[in-house]
Amino acid sequence: MRNFILIFLLVFVSFSSFGATQRFFQDAKLPTQQMVEKQSFINPAAAGDNDVLSSFTGNTSGAAATATTFVAQPDVPRVLVLVVDQSADDLADCTVTVTGTNFFDQLITQTYTFAANASGSQTSSKAFKSVTSVSFPALCEDSPYGATWSLGFGEALGIKRCMGADGDFLHSTLNGAKEATAPTIVSDSDEVEKNIVDFNGAMNGSNDFNLFFFQNYGCHP
Repeated sequence: MRNFILIFLLVFVSFSSFGATQRFFQDAKLPTQQMVEKQSFINPAAAGDNDVLSSFTGNTSGAAATATTFVAQPDVPRVLVLVVDQSADDLADCTVTVTGTNFFDQLITQTYTFAANASGSQTSSKAFKSVTSVSFPALCEDSPYGATWSLGFGEALGIKRCMGADGDFLHSTLNGAKEATAPTIVSDSDEVEKNIVDFNGAMNGSNDFNLFFFQNYGCHP
């Protein structure tokens, strides 16, 4: 009897070890399979001119300058608007570089090129989850170095996966209801920060959006 119980226990333990259910927390797909993704954007803030950087003085001489202290970080990954204000014709030809991270916390940069004596704004083509620096090269300005720079939130928000085409989009919702007018989609097959969506509904800090789309497995953290 003792031997029988021992044999039974050994068989049971062996069976349990080989037959135990294992969970795999990872995507698995066939070569032709598509994956529908849902992404929620909870209360994204309205677009603005100075949400991240406000009236930074930039160059105060012919030397380079860098901003590393900010008003706030993006509330969700989103494009950024760089604004220059100058009235004394003191802006030279200048390329400003914004450095930060994308949805996967990977390092990304965006350059903004302004012509001499220009004023106004430019919008990035990439969605930033965070901003670490805004760099102004030497000789970006001329005397009397009176230009000021601000960095704000753009309208388009960052999509969390890559899409093969702009049309790989199913639908979007505003506060739970399907949007009658489709959002504007920009896709990129292998750089997640270049996949962005501009919803038709107003971003005002209280509206919630959902995006349903096909990812192409072209980018992962």
